[in-house]
Amino acid sequence: MAAPPSTPQKLIAEAIGTAFLVYVGAGSAAATGVISAATKVPFSMAQLGVISFAFMLVIVGAVYAIGHISGGHINPAVTLALAATGKFPWREVPGYIAAQVTGAVAGAAAIFLTLGQTAAVAAGGGVTAYNSATMGFGRASVIEAIGTFMLVFVIFGVIDHRAVPGWAPMAIGAAVFAIIIILGPATGAAINPARYLGAVFMQDAFGGTISWGQVPAYLIGEIIGGLLGGAAYVGIARVRADAALTSLAPNVAGDEQAIPEQRVSGATS
Repeated sequence: MAAPPSTPQKLIAEAIGTAFLVYVGAGSAAATGVISAATKVPFSMAQLGVISFAFMLVIVGAVYAIGHISGGHINPAVTLALAATGKFPWREVPGYIAAQVTGAVAGAAAIFLTLGQTAAVAAGGGVTAYNSATMGFGRASVIEAIGTFMLVFVIFGVIDHRAVPGWAPMAIGAAVFAIIIILGPATGAAINPARYLGAVFMQDAFGGTISWGQVPAYLIGEIIGGLLGGAAYVGIARVRADAALTSLAPNVAGDEQAIPEQRVSGATS
């Protein structure tokens, strides 16, 4: 029987996967800004759709690539939700989050290298933000919480042993695509603390403008949303076995089992 991946292998996988996510996902947003500045074409639903699709594709590829090594979390909100519900050991959480943030910073740095420092800074460096003139801290936090709730709920559902096997990365990527379409115009749809911080740190390092007062709204909203999403799914999964005993629903063998701890989980924007 093959030995499981070592801790360094898992952490490197998380760092690489998160770097891919930020480079392609946040990079597509920055690249759109660069093109818009050069062509004077106003941002529209078409551009938002392309950015959402870029996030979807890179998540699908990354989770398929590293899911069997590290679980493919590539998102601290996912890691925390899994740990809080007993699906992931707490002792591994600090290392995973450190690897994810490190990978996000590397991916964001690669955006500036690719697009050029001046152009990337002017385009926002892939940083998400909300309009503080029309939106307050609380509303922004709730919006990010809603998006992260949906993402983590879907992730927990597709890694359930009863789910259709092999489709987890596609389902997760599709959920991210859909979430960005609605959250994008409001908060930029970060729904991932590492993705958010990586872009923020690099934009600041290269002299860009950062609204530091907005940072807590994203982090608080995403972490709370992720925890609630995981807890909601676990609650539903546990109820289903009991309900089958008193309803017409079939009593599927294994319904009482918990979500496996080590299986492809997935990521976010």
